[in-house]
Amino acid sequence: MISRDPRSVYAAPVVLAAFLVACSTTGNYHNDAAHEELLQILRQCLVEISISGERNKDFVSPCAGRDVSSLNAIPRSRLIDALGPARLCISETEISFPEKQDCPVAQDPLWSFYRHAGSVDIGGGPELICVANKQARCSTVEWRRTK
Repeated sequence: MISRDPRSVYAAPVVLAAFLVACSTTGNYHNDAAHEELLQILRQCLVEISISGERNKDFVSPCAGRDVSSLNAIPRSRLIDALGPARLCISETEISFPEKQDCPVAQDPLWSFYRHAGSVDIGGGPELICVANKQARCSTVEWRRTK
């Protein structure tokens, strides 16, 4: 049945345009198969860091640099569930280790995607960070290379 109300002629394109914009917006996490697959891949890469390669050679995960922008807005708790506890908690002024599963709300969780040869030192490789800005969700999930 086709409506003869002239307002519906104008409303349909507006609704369609809003729908298309919402669907094309990148960087918004949704609990769907594509995001679950990305989280599983990242988790597997973290596991491989501890078991792969020779201990006397540096190792950088092939996941480093992978596009993770689709995880923007993911709940911190979901990211931690998928990747395990963060390696470090950071803010502009502090670095600490996670307490329990998550970092303090004032600090952002960070996972290292590299291993230095025969060392436990920190820094000098690709890190995945949830920039949460003191929120329960990651504003952005991004790669950084520490020094």
